Amino acid sequence: MKIVFLLLFTLGLTNTALAQTAPWSKSPALEALIVELKQHYAADDLFEIDKQNLQRVDNLSYFIRFIDKPDAPEYPLLKAYLWGMQDAHISSVNQQIQTNIIPWFCPPGKLLGKRYNDTQFIENIIWESLERTIKTEPDWLKQYDGATAFSPISGRIMYGLQTKYPCYEKIPERHRLPGVVY
Repeated sequence: MKIVFLLLFTLGLTNTALAQTAPWSKSPALEALIVELKQHYAADDLFEIDKQNLQRVDNLSYFIRFIDKPDAPEYPLLKAYLWGMQDAHISSVNQQIQTNIIPWFCPPGKLLGKRYNDTQFIENIIWESLERTIKTEPDWLKQYDGATAFSPISGRIMYGLQTKYPCYEKIPERHRLPGVVY
């Protein structure tokens, strides 16, 4: 009886630990980038398309401006979008793994995601992709007259998943996202 109780208790702790992800610990370089991006987004001389992108939930500018503002009216929409992206990617890769298809990113084991509504996993993927971009492309923000600061967040997620959980030692050219340094 003690063994069964101990086994169930251990499984419960393991599942709880797997279901919770700690927030990303941002480097000073990432913190500086966030400040720079927020200043860029607040500028008066933005192009009209950039002003429109500021209102798009799927845009990096929306994520950077509202992810740390839980009292903002935009925050629930952002969290819902992130939850949807996280759920879609986790469900997709888990299905590919179950059907023995080599997915475009290869997490160890099976990713959890349907148990709770916590977007920390996908938020960390975005932060990590930005950290990696700072290292591989220090002038990334200045490319295309600053248009990269208004890029779709889905590209950050795909790049983050592909580089955090690569299926190959070196990601083949045909699998790489266009315009991204690996």
